[in-house]
Amino acid sequence: MPVAKLDRELYVAGDASDHVGFLNCEQIEERSHIHGWKVDEHYHEGLSQLFIFDRGEINSRIDSQHQFINGPALAWLPALCSHAFDYQKGMRGWVLTVPTSDISRMAQGSVWLEHWIDQAQVLQGEKHYSLLSQAINLAKQIEYEHQSVSEERNAVLESLFLLLLVNLHRGLEVDAGSKTQVTDRRQTLLKQFQNKLDQHLQSTRSVADYAEMLSVTPTHLSRSIKVVSGKTAGEIIHDRLLLEAKRQLVFTDIPVSEIAYALKFSSPSYFTRFFTAQTDDTPKAFRSRARRSVGKLKASNRKIQS
Repeated sequence: MPVAKLDRELYVAGDASDHVGFLNCEQIEERSHIHGWKVDEHYHEGLSQLFIFDRGEINSRIDSQHQFINGPALAWLPALCSHAFDYQKGMRGWVLTVPTSDISRMAQGSVWLEHWIDQAQVLQGEKHYSLLSQAINLAKQIEYEHQSVSEERNAVLESLFLLLLVNLHRGLEVDAGSKTQVTDRRQTLLKQFQNKLDQHLQSTRSVADYAEMLSVTPTHLSRSIKVVSGKTAGEIIHDRLLLEAKRQLVFTDIPVSEIAYALKFSSPSYFTRFFTAQTDDTPKAFRSRARRSVGKLKASNRKIQS
C-alpha cells in the first residue's frame, strides 16, 4: 500500500504563506500536464482543498479508503487529509485551494460548519443534482473572478466560496451526516494548535504559550507537529505571520512601517529582517515585484478585452 507523502510543491504552489490571495483556482485539465490525469497519494499542511467535479469518473482514495466518485460531485479535503485521484481523461472540474487560517476564521462561531469542516466529505448522486449544478456555476464564477485584479477580488472570492460550502452543507444534511474519521492524535494536536494560532496570533507568538493552552509541553508540541507537517510549531507561527504580512503588502497601500507595528513587531527594521530571512526579499522589493505582476496582468486583460 502506498504511503501518503506531505506535498508542498507538486500539487500546490508552496507553503500556505505562498498563497497570498484568498484562494487559488485551477481547472483539473490545466493540471493534467503535472499528473497525467493521475494524482499520487499525498496530503497538505496549512492548506485545504475543495474539488468541484463536472461530469466524469474518478477512482479516489481518501483518508486511506477507496471511493468511486461519479460527477457531478463535490469533494472537501481538509488539511492533513491524504488523497489520491485517478481521473477520467479529459474530464472537467476545478480545484480550489484555501489556507487553513481562512477556513478556521470562517468556521469560528458558525456551528453549521464546525461539525464537519475538519473531516473529508464527498457529495454526489442524483438527489443532489440541483445543488451540484449550482456548485458548478459558482466554480465558473470563481474562475472568472480569480483572474480579476480589483481591490474587492478577495471579498468576492470568499463570498462565492462560502456559498459552495453552504451547498455542501445542505447536501450533507440531506445525507443525514457523514462518518467520523479516526484521526491520529498528532494530527488532532496540529489542528488544535492551528485553531489557537488563528485566535491568538496578535497576542502571542510563543510556542510555550500555545503549549500551555493545549496542556502539553513545548517539546511535545513541536515534535508532534514536526512529524505530521515537517515543520516545528515555531516555523508554523512564522509561516502564518508571513502570510498576513504578504497580504497586507500586496492588497493595501499601508506603509511598511505601519504594517510592522500592526503585526506587533517592535520596529520596522525587525520586521524587515524577519521578512527578508523568510523570503530572501525585503518587504519593499516584494511589494514592488507583486505590483509589477499586477500591472502586467491588467495590461494583458485590457488586450484581451480589446
